[in-house]
Amino acid sequence: MSKNRLRRYWVAPALSSVLALHAAGVLAADISVTPPAGGGFVVKGQGGQERLRVQGTGEVYVPGLSATPTNTTLTCYDAATGQLTQCAAGIGTGATGATGATGATGVTGAVGPTGVTGATGATGATGAGATGVTGATGATGATGATGVTGVTGATGATGATGTTGATGATGVTGPQGIQGVTGVTGATGATGATGATGATGSTGATGATGATGATGSVGTLAESQSAPANCGNSGTQTVTASCSAGNVVSGGCESLTFDNAIIATKRSSASQWSCTFSCTNALPVTAYAYCQ
Repeated sequence: MSKNRLRRYWVAPALSSVLALHAAGVLAADISVTPPAGGGFVVKGQGGQERLRVQGTGEVYVPGLSATPTNTTLTCYDAATGQLTQCAAGIGTGATGATGATGATGVTGAVGPTGVTGATGATGATGAGATGVTGATGATGATGATGVTGVTGATGATGATGTTGATGATGVTGPQGIQGVTGVTGATGATGATGATGATGSTGATGATGATGATGSVGTLAESQSAPANCGNSGTQTVTASCSAGNVVSGGCESLTFDNAIIATKRSSASQWSCTFSCTNALPVTAYAYCQ
């Protein structure tokens, strides 16, 4: 620690003693004391105790300073003139040290009785020291156990069913549509008059048997054949034979297999004969006409 710092603590009492010794002479003239080489100016108490020493080299000592009451006000001096003055704001307050690591949390002790509230102390002077470095953030404490779930409250009673509203009135029936016009009934034709029933005539006498006529000659029949047609494996097939002269008096049908059945054979015109087959085989079928 420097001498300047040491003097701040005990130079104030020394100055007070000097001022008390020379208070009366201040108004008239200064009193000068020149100590011998290696000596100093000394003030002693009634018992011979050294109370104040000012060395010829400038050092000031107050041996009994450590036994005096404490105080919060600092005293400084001007380095150029040695004048004792009040300390400037921030003098005497050191920088705040770094915050130490947070210790482990101890076990929580039992809560003691609440003590009597002490009297509020006087507010101390505000220091002007620089703000110290913020300490490291302590570890987050463990999460407490989840509390027990409360009992579920009883279900409230069901409210009464409201009254059923009145049935709305039936709407008015719409008007009936207009009936369509009835068509005009046609006039009934006049009924013809019933003719009178004629009188039944008398049965006439049986006439005499006529003589037998001469036997006529038998005419010649000509055969006409249709072109053969394949019947096919399904469906029907019709073939027709035509007379080249005269009229057809008869006809016939021909199939090369019993699989193709005849379902119709007839005189289809005065000069033609037709046959219709139900086909199940592809063999050909033929129609014949006999003409006179």
